[in-house]
Amino acid sequence: MSYRICLGTVQLGLHYGVNNALGRKPDRNESFALLQSAIDAGINFFDTASMYGDAENILGEFGIGRLEVNVISKLRPNLPADASMVLTEIRQSLDRLGLASLKGYLLHHADDFYRPEILRGLKLAKSQGLTQNIGVSVYEPEDALRAVSDIDIDYVQIPYNVLDQRLDETDFFELVEKNNVTVFARSAFLQGLLLMRSDGLPSHLKEAQPLVEDFQNISRVHGFAPSEAALLYSYGHPGIDYVLFGVETIEQLKNNIAVLDKAAQFKSCYEELHGRFKSVDRKIIVPSLWKR
Repeated sequence: MSYRICLGTVQLGLHYGVNNALGRKPDRNESFALLQSAIDAGINFFDTASMYGDAENILGEFGIGRLEVNVISKLRPNLPADASMVLTEIRQSLDRLGLASLKGYLLHHADDFYRPEILRGLKLAKSQGLTQNIGVSVYEPEDALRAVSDIDIDYVQIPYNVLDQRLDETDFFELVEKNNVTVFARSAFLQGLLLMRSDGLPSHLKEAQPLVEDFQNISRVHGFAPSEAALLYSYGHPGIDYVLFGVETIEQLKNNIAVLDKAAQFKSCYEELHGRFKSVDRKIIVPSLWKR
C-alpha cells in the first residue's frame, strides 16, 4: 500500500522533540534499521537537512543513493548573499548523501526567500540538474502565501496540526492547487506536545494544558488515541500531499503507519476538530518560541 508520508530524519542527527521516546538520538545501527524498516513499509520520501547534525551522513552511509527513493534536503541558513554559495552547499549535501541529484532542495528558513541572490542560486541548482524541485520551509502564514504565489516554487513545507490551523483561514490551499505546488505538512504531533499527559506538561507549556485536554478528550470520544487523531488530522486534509514526521524507534514507525489504515474511519472526528482551535497563541504552536 502506498502512503502519503515523508519520513523526517532530524531525529537521526539530533536529540529532538519535547517527548523524545529514547531520551537520545538513535545510534547508527538503530538508524540504519529504522531506515530499512521505512523502505520495507513502502515509504519513498525522506526529508533531511545539512543542519540536522549528521543526518545526511547517516543517510549516505546507509546507502540511500542506491535506492529508488526521493530525498529532500535544505539549504543551511544565514549564508552570504551569493548564488554560488547555494551551489556549493547543495553539492556538499549531495556528496554526504551519495546522490547525483535531489528530489527537492528547500530554503531552510523563509528569510532566505526574500534574498534575491539566494533564490537565484536555488533556481540555478534546479537548472543544473542538482535538484528536480525547489522550495521553501516556512513557519508563518505570510511566508507560506508568498512562497506559493511564486511560479518558480515547486515544494512548500508547512507546519500544520490540530492546534495550528492558521493556513485554513487564508487562501493558501486555493493557491496551492492553482499553482500546482506540492505541500509537505510537518509537526503533526507538535513535537510530541499533543501526545503528552496534559497534567504532565513542562512548566513552560502549561498554557497549552486546556487545549491539549480538549483535543485528547475529543479524540477518545471518537475512539482514537491522541497519537492516532493527531496524525490522521493532518493526513486527512485534502490540500496536503505528504505528511512529514520523524520517529526514534521502529515501533513508533510501525505504529504510525498502522494508524493510516484507519483514515476512512476518522471523518467525524476530523469534522469536529477542524476549525475548533482557532487563534491559538503563537507561543504554543511555534516551538521555537517555547521558553524552557
